[in-house]
Amino acid sequence: MTRLLISSDPFLTKVAKVENGKLSVFTVRKKSDSILVGNIYKGVVLNISRSLNAAFVDIGIGKNAFLSLEKQENGKKVAENDEILVQVFKPIISTKGPKVTTNITLPGNYIVLLRGNGFVGVSKQIKDATKAGELREFLKRYSTDKIGFIARTASQYAGLYELESDLKYLLELNDEITKKAKNTKAPALIMEEPSLPIWVIREYCDKETDSVILDNEHTYINTKKHLSKIGSPCTGKLSLYEHKEAIFKFFGIDEDVKSLELNTVVLKKGEYITIEKTEALFAIDVNSGKYNYSSDVEDAIFEINKEAAYEIFNQITLRDMGGLIVIDFIDMENEDNKHKLEGILEELAAKNKRETHIGKLSQFGLVEISRRKNDNDIFDKMFDKCESCLNTGLVKSVPLICSEIYEKVRYAKGRFKLMATANVVEYMKDRIGDFDGRLHYEIKSGCNAEDYNLEVIR
Repeated sequence: MTRLLISSDPFLTKVAKVENGKLSVFTVRKKSDSILVGNIYKGVVLNISRSLNAAFVDIGIGKNAFLSLEKQENGKKVAENDEILVQVFKPIISTKGPKVTTNITLPGNYIVLLRGNGFVGVSKQIKDATKAGELREFLKRYSTDKIGFIARTASQYAGLYELESDLKYLLELNDEITKKAKNTKAPALIMEEPSLPIWVIREYCDKETDSVILDNEHTYINTKKHLSKIGSPCTGKLSLYEHKEAIFKFFGIDEDVKSLELNTVVLKKGEYITIEKTEALFAIDVNSGKYNYSSDVEDAIFEINKEAAYEIFNQITLRDMGGLIVIDFIDMENEDNKHKLEGILEELAAKNKRETHIGKLSQFGLVEISRRKNDNDIFDKMFDKCESCLNTGLVKSVPLICSEIYEKVRYAKGRFKLMATANVVEYMKDRIGDFDGRLHYEIKSGCNAEDYNLEVIR
């Protein structure tokens, strides 16, 4: 049984994919965050850096976007003051602006349209050579010098009508973008990525998905309306959650989700891994912990490292880690075990949905992993830098804290008094007021937003 669970409140939207009772994908977005990755902008080239072989583009968001001139497949030359169409593929990170490209892609249910590029391709996940050939020939009939296509993995299960409907939608969307870009003065937003529920359904709802359950009626109605418009095969799988407890708790994954707030993950036999985020990379350390060395020590260390490798890739997916990841495995002497561990890591990387590269195991037990970064990771989405420790630590974000409080009140009866720091109280008031008279506020002294009390009023 595979379900997509979508929980939406005034502070956060949280999405979980659950396969046979196990959390396999999780993502979250603050309601206050604007969506950038995937957005298409008409920008103005402000200046070109010859040393970086890059351009800085004003797209109207307050931070200039970085455009690498090495990766422009459409061959178009870029000059200062040019107005160009770009798409964001990497978000704002710290003080750095977003990264953009002129190689614009429009993803559909089964097909991805490529603007300015006549390439036709098929997903590498489609192993049936006959089916891949049929899809390639189908798409070639519609490609031009300026429009290409890629058949997504889900296309192998689609019929002709579904493929043609998806193609028609993408071509119409492409025409709309062209017309809007022509009549709009730069800098300006031309096309915005859909909301998180729609994006997740597009990316993760497939023929193996049994149901998509949403706990917010407004989100449910809007999502169903949009999916019907684009002819999504998942439209009929949507349902509105109506039980009297939190959706993640009802389906037994609330503790799994909460564990993502911790930087320590305990494994089955007492060993554990720690995950730390720095400015430049993720550092993951493997520890033996309470593991019982009842067998040969070298074999036992290999088993610890092996189990840790599987869990590390699980955590990489759940926490949406991208960029450089450095893993410190427990040192091994046996060369065969080292090669076996490298093989396991290569196998896990090949199965990962996102492009992932594995370095060789060093003599010190270190492995470097490079994983394509699509969006901010869970640390950025759920936490803020701690000002009290000179931004070296992380604390729960105010929206995350408010979402926790809201969930406790939403599924309980009666009235409550919330005693919290001023920033939490103000954030709650701005978005839900007194919650139909059920929530009374009291500001408490201190600067730790996580330190709050919620009491039932008799």
